[in-house]
Amino acid sequence: MTTKQKQFDVTFIQPWNGKTCTAVEAFADQLYMSDSGEMVYRYNHHYDACEVVTAVEVSQDRLDAKAAYFKRFGTACE
Repeated sequence: MTTKQKQFDVTFIQPWNGKTCTAVEAFADQLYMSDSGEMVYRYNHHYDACEVVTAVEVSQDRLDAKAAYFKRFGTACE
């Protein structure tokens, strides 16, 4: 199974409290460059100004392994 959009593990600074947080497997369309040239993360479609500390691309192998696991074993809600 192949996903169509790249995904990233993003470490960002929360603008409402200044703490560092990590978003696992965030879609590429949630990352963009600000007017000042800094990478910004769109958190939860409400906060557009989360400063990115690091953004590491998730490998396709990891995404495929996760999809295969859920296909075989389902989710906790099933």
